[in-house]
Amino acid sequence: MPTRRPSLRTSRLAEPTRQELTLTANVLGGYEGNYGSGTGARLVPAAIASGSTGYLDGTLGYFRGDALRSIRLASTGNLQAYPGYLERPAAGGAATVDAMTTVGRNLTFRASERVRYESLFNVFSPGASRGSSPPGIGETVPATGLFERHSLSSYSSVSIDRLWSQRDSSSFSYSYGVQQFTDDEHGNNSAHDVHTEYRRKRLAHGIGARAAYRYVYGEYTDYDGAVRPTREHRIEGGPEMEKALSRRRHLTLSLGAGASYIESAGSTGRGPYHSWVPIGSGSATLDLSPFWSVEGGYRRGFSLLQGVTDEVYTTDTAFLSTRRLVTARTNLRVGAMYSNWRTSLAPGVDDRFTVYGASLQVSVALSATVAAAADYLYYRHRYSNPGELPAGFPAEYDRHAVRVGLTVQVPLAGTWTRRH
Repeated sequence: MPTRRPSLRTSRLAEPTRQELTLTANVLGGYEGNYGSGTGARLVPAAIASGSTGYLDGTLGYFRGDALRSIRLASTGNLQAYPGYLERPAAGGAATVDAMTTVGRNLTFRASERVRYESLFNVFSPGASRGSSPPGIGETVPATGLFERHSLSSYSSVSIDRLWSQRDSSSFSYSYGVQQFTDDEHGNNSAHDVHTEYRRKRLAHGIGARAAYRYVYGEYTDYDGAVRPTREHRIEGGPEMEKALSRRRHLTLSLGAGASYIESAGSTGRGPYHSWVPIGSGSATLDLSPFWSVEGGYRRGFSLLQGVTDEVYTTDTAFLSTRRLVTARTNLRVGAMYSNWRTSLAPGVDDRFTVYGASLQVSVALSATVAAAADYLYYRHRYSNPGELPAGFPAEYDRHAVRVGLTVQVPLAGTWTRRH
């Protein structure tokens, strides 16, 4: 879903510098019903267990800055327990730093770095689906506990936003990501990603346009230990609209269409892979009131099921979610998604992977720092060719999960000071 970009021409009047140190924690427990069949043929299949689960995480975050420049630091650790599936809780963690500064009235620079240890591997984890899932998918339909692998990853990015006039702006970004699995090299991957975009505001009342180009070069280690390079070019453009439907209702809409080209060395026994595919994307946010919003999106592109199979897939992914403040203390979120992955093995022969998911999340504030939370999560996937999957990854899988617990957010320190 697109985010509303603030104008680069921000006010240069003196304003407070915000400084905060915050501790956030979640303690959740519940039950998962897991049902699967048809595991991969490469190794001995692993069973999928149903039973109780537990989840604990904590994040220590620091922020200092204002509208002109800022820095944000965060360190997160988590434990996930599946007594019927894992002998001991699985540990994970991440460290993040984000920085932003403005130069003059028209330039904004951003940089970020994230290092992560992931102890449970799943289809929509950051490593498995980098670049293929619209924002919101990971939060809406988590699938932890599906497939156990351990990986270390890092993601670095820099960007420059430039305001050329009141109507014209551009952005340029570069990122590099790398992921390595600790059990073996299969699935190890890295990617360089260059993205540039031009925006024109107010072509007509409430209507603008954008044009974008993206180049991605990645390397992927397949089952035989061979490192396969992959190149992708993506050109896309389309209209953007912001419209006030009434005093309380507001619609933001973005549409895009174009073409994408990918080339890659073929997996074992297959020749080089290259293809042009028409692509599209769309996203919409409807604010029905200050307390109720609906969001939806669609995207077509290419992706690898990194760490699972060796093939390149054309992916179509759509999601819909809504959040509403039911009362002053009760917040409700509902989400659903669908994704279809397809790869051509021979003329008229395809492998297909389809994923469905839904979630219902309710939180009730008990105090200024503590809230009670309850979640229901549903996940389902179907893979057409079980023989291509690794051990432990089922071709057919259904998951129902119910979790309840507490979330805590404690401000440890915070000051407001004037910039000098």
